Amino acid sequence: METVACNLCGYTSFRPVYQVKDTNYGQAGTFSLVTCERCGLVYLNPRPTTQEIGNYYPADQYHPFRALQKTQAIKPSDMQQKRADKISQLVNNHEKRPILDVGCGSGLFLLAMEQRGWEVFGVEPSDHASNFARTTLNLPVLTGDIFAAQPGTTFDVITFWDVLEHTHSPRAVLQEAHRLLNPNGLLAINVPNWASWERKIFRDKWIAIDAPRHLYHFSPSTLSQLLQSCGFSVMEMRSQTPVMNPASNLLRALGALARSAKHTKNKGQSTSQRATPTISPSPIKRWFIRATDIILSIPNLIANAVGQGGSITVYARKSDK
Repeated sequence: METVACNLCGYTSFRPVYQVKDTNYGQAGTFSLVTCERCGLVYLNPRPTTQEIGNYYPADQYHPFRALQKTQAIKPSDMQQKRADKISQLVNNHEKRPILDVGCGSGLFLLAMEQRGWEVFGVEPSDHASNFARTTLNLPVLTGDIFAAQPGTTFDVITFWDVLEHTHSPRAVLQEAHRLLNPNGLLAINVPNWASWERKIFRDKWIAIDAPRHLYHFSPSTLSQLLQSCGFSVMEMRSQTPVMNPASNLLRALGALARSAKHTKNKGQSTSQRATPTISPSPIKRWFIRATDIILSIPNLIANAVGQGGSITVYARKSDK
């Protein structure tokens, strides 16, 4: 474990926010979330080092990698298709223009971009996921982070879909993205929204805390500050509520109440403190997720309008620093 300064402003003074556990995959340990007393950035401190962090990504359980075990036809999700359409709309004459997806996972977003005529590249730290992208989808994906990108290659677009919060230095990563982008290049990012109503309600039980894999938590303000300091001009920033998140938080809260009642009933008996790994939703859970999304549709629209949706999506241009 290591103790670090604020990655946004470099300040070393912070105050505690939450003490949290790995409630998603049950990895051992208690972790501290803190907020910088100068700029307000929220981050894990102390945190696993770059050598230790891989131990907290269980390849057989970690949600983005479970999709690799499916036997049905492999295709991009609706969200990945929408993101591919958005990128293509923002970049004119996109045919055969180069795009790099950082933390590309199994490569399905890159597959959607390739189907639209783009020259695609990816980097992914997981051997399992990057090998799948190379061998099954025949995509040019390297195992590693953004610093493993092919030397001498530059890109018109670089994307970070739910990746920046996992990096040990978002500043260094964004500075490298700035270096790799062609003039006026496009940057696309999606991260959980610390300023969301979900986080304010569920607090330390918010599903997107995902300690210790999520090392940083951004609000629209801190993300904007970081992008500007790394040489980017924000074109568009919006918040949105992922369909699964509110329902997943509610299901988790109900499950915690049920386990608490069971623990009280069986008090004195030996029980495991290890969390149950997240699994694919059952038909009943899927119905609950959709029903919750419909019920909360109007509150979610309001939350998104005022920047309090569950995630932040931002599109920015490379500018002269």
